[in-house]
Parts: sequence; C-alpha cells; structure tokens
Amino acid sequence: MTTLLSTDRTEKMLWWLALTGAAVSLILGIMFLVWPKATLHVGAVLFGLWLLIHGIVYLVNAITAHAADGGSRALAAVLGILFVIGGVICLRDIVVSLLVIATIIGITWLIGGIVGLVAAFAGHSSGPARTLAGVLGGISVLGGLVVLIWPGPSLATIVVLTGIWLLIIGALQLVLVLRSRPTAA
Repeated sequence: MTTLLSTDRTEKMLWWLALTGAAVSLILGIMFLVWPKATLHVGAVLFGLWLLIHGIVYLVNAITAHAADGGSRALAAVLGILFVIGGVICLRDIVVSLLVIATIIGITWLIGGIVGLVAAFAGHSSGPARTLAGVLGGISVLGGLVVLIWPGPSLATIVVLTGIWLLIIGALQLVLVLRSRPTAA
C-alpha cells in the first residue's frame, strides 16, 4: 500500500514539475520576445559571472589539489587567472561580454561547419546522407561567418529565434502535460 501511495505521489509530483517546465518555457519565450535587449544584457552578466566563478574554482583547485602534479596545478592556476580576468572584463563592459559570446558562437558554428563539410567530402557517407551533411556543414559555415561579421544583429536575431523556439516548445510541452494528467486517487 505504501509503495502504491508513493508511486502515486511521485507521478503527481513529476506531472507538476513537467507543467512548471512548460510554463517556464512559455514565460521565458515571451520575455525573450518582449525584452530582447534586456535578455542579451542578462545573458551577458550571467556569462561574466560564469567566467568569474569558474576562474575561482580553477584557482582553488590549483592551490588545494594534492594529487595533481605541479604542471597540472600551474595550468589550472593560469586558466583560473584568465577566467577571472575575463569575468571581470565582461562584468565591467556588457558590450565586450556580448561580443565574446557572439565570437564563441560564430567560431563554434564555423568550426562545426568545416568539420561537417570535411566529413561530407571524406566519403564516410554516401547518397542523400552525404549531400545533407554537406548542406548542413555549409549552412553552419555561413552562419558562423555571419555571426562573426555582424555580431550585434546576429545576437538580436538569436534572441528572437530562441524566444519563438521557447514558445513552440512550451506550447507543445503544455499540450503533452495536460494530456497526461494523472488521475485522482
């Protein structure tokens, strides 16, 4: 009997968590679309804080790690210092933080696209799969170049597209959650 009750409670709790997740997706989607500039600024501040916190973690690890050799500890210390400096710079100047984020996105897409193109032309796949891999690689290269050349408008576009994506995902999640509502005991 106790197992049945805890299973029922767990099912209801999971349902409420899923409903909350759908609601958060919808709310964030609306916020992204209504306040895109504020969304970028909050994201930039969070990125700066992330760099700062990770830098501190690296520094603490470099100082306190007893099992690591001297070279590993020195590398962790250098990374920690660089992360802390990057975090402070990003927190002092939001525009710099946004440019760093755009640059990371652009480079990631560019490298990912190049890897996709190489894989498509290396002959690991054939037929439609090879064509699709090549097209996706080419689109990723173009997207990366666009973000690197025009970071400001690219980030604004990414925020709007993310807002639309969150609304669609949130609506679909909401429909699924409401359709799977647990029965009352």
